[in-house]
Amino acid sequence: MKMYDSLKEVVQESLQRSKANPTAPGGTKGYNASMLNDAIEEIEKFVAYRLGRLKVTVSESAALLASEAQHNEQVIDGLKTDIGALETKIRQSEDTSRSKEVAKQKTEQELTAKIEALAAKLRETETIVREKDAIIQGLEQNANIRIQDLENQLKAKETILVSRSREVIDLKSQINRLKNGIKEMSSFFKQSEVLATLDGQDNSAVSPKEEANPTSAHAKGKPIASPAPAAAQEDVSPEFFKQLTVELTQTIGPMASLIVRDHVNALGETVENFPKIRVKELLDTVSAEISDERVKSSFCERLAQIDRDL
Repeated sequence: MKMYDSLKEVVQESLQRSKANPTAPGGTKGYNASMLNDAIEEIEKFVAYRLGRLKVTVSESAALLASEAQHNEQVIDGLKTDIGALETKIRQSEDTSRSKEVAKQKTEQELTAKIEALAAKLRETETIVREKDAIIQGLEQNANIRIQDLENQLKAKETILVSRSREVIDLKSQINRLKNGIKEMSSFFKQSEVLATLDGQDNSAVSPKEEANPTSAHAKGKPIASPAPAAAQEDVSPEFFKQLTVELTQTIGPMASLIVRDHVNALGETVENFPKIRVKELLDTVSAEISDERVKSSFCERLAQIDRDL
């Protein structure tokens, strides 16, 4: 409106100046005044249109500004809400962080306490282990001493066993000698009976006392049959005793050679000059050392085969 009034004043001032100018012709003056009025009216219409447009623009701008202000207020309110939420979240995060820090410190303290307890337990365990190691070493030393004593006792018992085995072999040898003596006596009596029978055929008057005493018959001048001469003695080969020792070692153990020699001595013979006719007798006495009958039978069969091969 102020712009309109200013423009109107400028136009009116121009008209007054043109009226005050006497040099202008009369016809031109009326024409110019009419045109000026028309121009003023056009200007007024234009100014009124522009003012209307300006008012509309101002109104639209005001409405836009109001809308923008409202939107900005809404945005500000939203930002305030977001800021409040963020502040709440920050406070919650801070509280959570503090809680985690407290929990962390508590966990560290608990772990430290557990580590110290484990370290103390480890030291205690190491002490117990050292004590047990010392006990084990003492037990090992005692066990070694005990084992040595047992080995010495075992050796002593083995010596006693060998001695008793020799005694048994000696007893068996004596029994065998007694058996052989009995056999010889039986053979002698049989020969006496044969001689007595022959004498009875020649002289039926011979008394029973003379038949029982061959020396009385000899005293009367009757001849006594002399025993047949012994066959030539044949000794076994040294290889036989080697094989015998090997077989017996595989059967009863490392004392086989000693046992064989004891049995040979018990028979009154030597390993260097052992008569072949007494091999069976030797095998019978040696095989008596084997308790298992099946093993004993197999042992005798192998030795008999070796004797035949040699």
